[in-house]
Amino acid sequence: MTAWLRCRLDVGMFSDEVAVTYPAASSDVWQKSVFVPSVCVRHESEHQGEVKVNVVVKDGRRYAVLPSPWHDIVSVEDADLTQR
Repeated sequence: MTAWLRCRLDVGMFSDEVAVTYPAASSDVWQKSVFVPSVCVRHESEHQGEVKVNVVVKDGRRYAVLPSPWHDIVSVEDADLTQR
């Protein structure tokens, strides 16, 4: 299933990429911060937005496969996913 994952967005190293951090909340705890192609991102504000992900379910938990070069995986909360 393809969905949009709410995340924190920052400037990437190159003009065609964005740094994506999940979860989006500005806490000291985060699972993953990676660079993704900018075409996979929707900006809501300067540092908030969504990244297009593939969602998989294993043992009742949802995981998002990020569109990074290494297809990083994060455990996600249902509230952070949308299918619009």
